[in-house]
Amino acid sequence: ALADGGSTQIQVAAAVTEQQPRIKTEDLATIQDVLGTFTTDFSSSGASRSTNLTVGAAKINGHVLMPGETLSGYECLQPFTTANGYRTAAAYENGQVVDSVGGGVCQIATTLYNMALNAELEITQRQNHSMIVTYVKPSKDAAIAGTYKDIKFTNNYSTPIYVEGYTEGKKLTFTVYGKETRPANRRVEYVSETLGTTSPGEPQQIVDNSLAPGARVKVQSSHTGLRSRLWKVVYVDDVETERTLLHTDTYNASKAIYRVGPAVPAEAPVETPAAPTETPVVEPVTGVDGGPGVSPAPSPEPAPGPGPDPAPAADPAGQPGGPQ
Repeated sequence: ALADGGSTQIQVAAAVTEQQPRIKTEDLATIQDVLGTFTTDFSSSGASRSTNLTVGAAKINGHVLMPGETLSGYECLQPFTTANGYRTAAAYENGQVVDSVGGGVCQIATTLYNMALNAELEITQRQNHSMIVTYVKPSKDAAIAGTYKDIKFTNNYSTPIYVEGYTEGKKLTFTVYGKETRPANRRVEYVSETLGTTSPGEPQQIVDNSLAPGARVKVQSSHTGLRSRLWKVVYVDDVETERTLLHTDTYNASKAIYRVGPAVPAEAPVETPAAPTETPVVEPVTGVDGGPGVSPAPSPEPAPGPGPDPAPAADPAGQPGGPQ
C-alpha cells in the first residue's frame, strides 16, 4: 500500500462480542424489602477499634449478590494493613488478647452472620471465637482469622440481594434487602443455650521490675470457658412449628493476667522495752517454835489452878467468927 502511494484500500474484519452486564436494571428493581437486619454495640471500644469497624463496614456496604453468589467477609475486608485503613487494636490469638492491625473486625463478621440468619440466607462457612465475646450471646458469634475462619453466605433467593453496612453512634448495623417471599405470618427466632461453664481459675501474675513495689496492672481480663449451642425456631401465627439445631460450640477459659511490681521489702521488727518487774512481798508465816523465816508462836495463857480460901465475910457487928 505504501509502494503505490497509499491508494490501495485495506479492509479489516473486526469481531464484536456483546457482554451482558452481570446486574441489570430490571434485576435491581426487585430489591425493595428488608430481608434481615442486625445491630451490635461497640460503646466500650476505643478509638482504634471503632475506626476498624467503620472502615470494615464501608468495605462490605453496597455489595450486590445475584442468586447463587457468595459473599466472603474475609475477601471483602482484607488485607488487614494500615495502608488499607486499619489500626492496631485488641484481638484474640491463641487464648490471649493481643494487639493486631484490624483488631475488632470479628464484630463485623458476627453482625453479618446474624443479619444472614434473620434473612435465612444459606450460611456456607462460620466458626466461633476461641473465647466468648460480650456483644452477642454464646453461639451467635462468628470469627475471622486468615482464611481458616471466615463468614460466608450465599444468596438462596431467586432475585438479587443488596447488603448495607454502616456505623452510627457506637453501633454497627448490617441490613440485607431483596424481594420478600416468606409468608407474613411466619417468623424465625434464634435461641442460645448454654450447656456448661468452666472457671478461668486464679489470676496469673507476671513480675515486672519496671513497676513500683506492690504495683498491679491488669493485662487481660478473665474469660469463663463455655459450651453452648444455637437453635433455629420457626413460628407460624406465633405457634412454634419447627426447631432445628444449627451448631454446638466450645469457648476456652482464660485466666486474668496482671503485671505486678517486685515484692515490698519487709520492715525490721521494732523491739518494745520490757516493763519493770516488782519484787514480791513475802508475808510472815506463823510456825511452831519459830525457825528461820518463821515467827515464833505466841505463848499460851496460864490455866487457872486451886488457891487459898477466901476470907470470911465480916460480921455485921464487926466481930469476926461470932454466932449468927
